[in-house]
Amino acid sequence: MKLRQLSLATLLLVSASAAFAQNTVRSLEFGIKGGATFTHGYTTIPGQTVGSVQVPNLENKNNGIGYGYSGGLWARKNFNTFFIQAEVTYNRFVLKQVGALTIDVNASSTLANALPITVQPGILNATLNVVSESVLQAVDVPVLIGKRWMGGKLRGYAGPNFIFVQKATATRTTSGAINANSSVSFPKTDIPASTGTTNLLNKYEAQNLEVKDFTYALEVGVGYTPVPFLDVDLRYAAPVGGVYKDTGIKGFLGIATLSLGFKVF
Repeated sequence: MKLRQLSLATLLLVSASAAFAQNTVRSLEFGIKGGATFTHGYTTIPGQTVGSVQVPNLENKNNGIGYGYSGGLWARKNFNTFFIQAEVTYNRFVLKQVGALTIDVNASSTLANALPITVQPGILNATLNVVSESVLQAVDVPVLIGKRWMGGKLRGYAGPNFIFVQKATATRTTSGAINANSSVSFPKTDIPASTGTTNLLNKYEAQNLEVKDFTYALEVGVGYTPVPFLDVDLRYAAPVGGVYKDTGIKGFLGIATLSLGFKVF
């Protein structure tokens, strides 16, 4: 008896699932989503003059992928030939970079004050290695226009992403050496590694590295709906509105996001 009931229940479940899968795409869909972010990029910080000393450009190269997270709400309005999707998500983006530069010791008060002697500009220079990890936390509001294929299972979309920055910090570890100069009998001297964190939204701390509290990006992506209540999405965004307030800072920032979306209705 129990076996018969189990078989009947299984048959009803399979029939209901098949009927649900054959339903047309709803006019309006709403759900929640969550996933991971993968960030990479490079930055060129222009040189500046410190007193009478010129500091050269700092070329920050990509130092691997930074991993973060994303989560929030989405709504999708389906039309006959396209759809419009809007989201509100909270995101954490992590950018890892590495750079090296050679500067006159007089360009850094920390280096100059640590010397046992006082030297004029042009006498001693230091080679510095900088490893940084910048973390940006933001509320994103993408507005995407897309199209469906394969009976609604496959989606492609693109549109602007409005980014409201809530928090931005940079943690840098600096090491290197003061180079030798025989004319003043100064030997090569190692600089021990030191680490510091800067609030990039505070102009007094960040100075020319101050980050905007609002910017925008262009986002493109694809999605797949293996079952009616689940979306799998892969997208890529690049801020085109600029991240830093200093327009002299150049570079590229790319953000990939892999997420799962669950339909509430």
